[in-house]
Amino acid sequence: MTPGLTAKSATYLREQASILEQLTPFEIAERIAGLVRRHDHWRQTQCLNMVAAENVISRGARRLLDSDLATRLTEGMPGDKESPPPPQNIHIDQIEAAIVALAQRLFRGRYVEWRAVSTTMVNAIAFFALTKPGDAILVQSMDGGANMNYHARAIPKLRGLEVYDMPAREEFELDLDRVRTVARQVRPAMLVVGGSYVLFPYPVAELREIANEVGARLFYDAAHVGLLVTAGRFQDPLAEGADLLSVSTHKIMGGPVGGLLVTNDEEAAHEILALTYPAFIQTRDENRYAATAYAFAEMLEFGSEYAAQMVKNARALAASLDEEGFIVLGKARGFTMTHQVFLDLRETGAARFEAACQACNILVHTAHLLGDPSREKRTGIRFTVQELTRLGMRESEMRQVARFVRRAVVAADAPARVSAEIEEFLRGFRKIRFSFDP
Repeated sequence: MTPGLTAKSATYLREQASILEQLTPFEIAERIAGLVRRHDHWRQTQCLNMVAAENVISRGARRLLDSDLATRLTEGMPGDKESPPPPQNIHIDQIEAAIVALAQRLFRGRYVEWRAVSTTMVNAIAFFALTKPGDAILVQSMDGGANMNYHARAIPKLRGLEVYDMPAREEFELDLDRVRTVARQVRPAMLVVGGSYVLFPYPVAELREIANEVGARLFYDAAHVGLLVTAGRFQDPLAEGADLLSVSTHKIMGGPVGGLLVTNDEEAAHEILALTYPAFIQTRDENRYAATAYAFAEMLEFGSEYAAQMVKNARALAASLDEEGFIVLGKARGFTMTHQVFLDLRETGAARFEAACQACNILVHTAHLLGDPSREKRTGIRFTVQELTRLGMRESEMRQVARFVRRAVVAADAPARVSAEIEEFLRGFRKIRFSFDP
């Protein structure tokens, strides 16, 4: 078996290869086109998508992905490219400059790294630029809300970093006294806060004090909360003391998949910008940059309204799930200050919940809750509302979504029946809101 492949994946790939061996190249191409059409129809007309890493993008932004820019490549910085000769970059340079200017304005930072194809890549660039092998980093724990990319088996493994967890409390909060104690013990080069699971703002100012005490940089991973930051409806990490801010260009930002980094630290910016090209990426995917700039312009215009409605919807969904009898995290604090909602399913089982929802085209995902590593399973479920909100749903629709969830999981209604009702429900939500689409 090929290294890195599971037995299940290896079997699947062999089965698919066997199917393709029976087809002509043209038939293979037609098969791929058909798979895309079926996927699009299913996702766009039949699914309540509440997966955190996803969203819809406007038709205006999507059109830019299908352009001549998709196969063009340039190398270097806007206005001073190394390749190809300058006349070929006249439009591309303006597009890339637009991303930089929009990100500076949205995230209130001076320096922007925009070229990475994912948040994982932009985080890797920051780690490689600002740490050295053998350094310690102090990060959120996985059951405390982290993203795996800054844990031991991901980027730190490549860089040779020692990873230590920040002691956590319930609801993805940090135990600051214990964080300070660990920081004094391990003397990290970097503190990393922010990640996949977030309900309430992080104590950035307090972490800044800890970072100062041990001589560390403070890195804020805003992959999942970028738009809330830009809209001033969550927190302002750079103003509160973070040295670096990484963001996904998709998720709640409404653009295609990608990552960027913003900082006011001139020294850090120099190291990061110099490392990205050519060590990590030759500047390419210009169609993606164009779609990102277009989406950022939409968020500049509509982002504050979009962010506000997302939070309203998340709170309405949480309250409705609570009324349906589920244990919802954060109830004493209004459930959430983001677009995310979490259920505690330690008593009933998260895997069964996820499977029951998926069978009805309610797309959700299991989540780690505090203590799950010792339990060797995930016991939470995460809902997010960015896609439902961009399709035009508001608080009243969140009550209906919660009822669909109860019917799928508790009432055990026939999946075909629930799925059919969801498809009918979605007929009223075809237009992408908070966009320049007509």
